[in-house]
Amino acid sequence: MRLEEELTRGIEAGLAPAPSEPETREGRAVTVPSHWWFNLVCRTCGHTFRRGDAVLVDLVARMVRHLEPGLDCAGGPGAEPSATVAEFAAGLQDGWPASVPLIRLAKDDWRVPRPGQRQAAPRCRYCAHTFRPGEHVVVCPCRVGDPSCGAAVHRDPARGLSCWERWQPDGVVAICPVAKTKVTDHG
Repeated sequence: MRLEEELTRGIEAGLAPAPSEPETREGRAVTVPSHWWFNLVCRTCGHTFRRGDAVLVDLVARMVRHLEPGLDCAGGPGAEPSATVAEFAAGLQDGWPASVPLIRLAKDDWRVPRPGQRQAAPRCRYCAHTFRPGEHVVVCPCRVGDPSCGAAVHRDPARGLSCWERWQPDGVVAICPVAKTKVTDHG
C-alpha cells in the first residue's frame, strides 16, 4: 500500500508543480511558466520569456532580462549552433520534413525584435512568442506558395517549436489569421 501512496503523491505533485526556484530569488534563474515574468516582454531586447530561458532577476526594480546568447540584452553575438547541434537539426528536418516552405530568420529580419523598438514585435500565430534569429518559420500560413503578408508560425522542431503542426496538423489553413476571412486558395 505504501507504494500506491507514494505514486498518488507523485501524481498530485506533478499535476500542480511548484516553481523550480522561489519567486523571491534574485539573480540568475531559469524561466518556468509559473514565474511572474513568464508572460512579459523583456524591456531590454523586446523578446518574450520562454520556458528554459536563462535570465537575471532584479526584484527591487521588478525587472528581468535575458542571459540567452543571441538576444541583444545578453551581450555579445549569438553563438552559431555546434556542428553536432546543426547535424541533429538537419537530421530532424530530413526525418520530419515540412509540408510547406520554411524561412530561417536572420538577425536583421523585420520580424525579430530589436532593443528600443517602439511598436510590439510580431509573434507566432500559435504560441504567441516573439521570433528569434535562426528560427525556422512558415510565412503567410494561408498562402505559403504566394505570400501576401508577413504573418508567421514557428516550424522548428529542433528547438522544440512545432507550432505549425500543432496549429494546423493537416497543413491547411481555412481561415486567414490576419484578415479573418475564408481562404479559397491554399496556394
